Amino acid sequence: MRAEEIVCTVPIKKGENIYSSKNRYIYIMERRAHKLLENLEILPELGRQRCFELGNPFYYQDAADAGIPGNEKGNFYRKELPSGEVYLVTLKIDEIKGETYTVKDNIIRKIS
Repeated sequence: MRAEEIVCTVPIKKGENIYSSKNRYIYIMERRAHKLLENLEILPELGRQRCFELGNPFYYQDAADAGIPGNEKGNFYRKELPSGEVYLVTLKIDEIKGETYTVKDNIIRKIS
């Protein structure tokens, strides 16, 4: 079977045509997307956990840092280490062809 002969990857139920099978597939995918969108607030926490699993720091911007002198352009980030230490840092990210290559941070002060 050639790739262009494959019409739908969803198993077709008995008595169902290709179009209703595609609609069922779209409906299933739409339900999954809505479920993910309902839980957007957990995505940063999942990213944080994954960084710590890999032994990497987690960088994020906090609204409390907006009033700090020197942060007019929003270039201060918080760096959280797996040990729980939090630092205020500036980041320099060097990219090559759209892929993150290196991340360098300069510590401004220790927060906790």
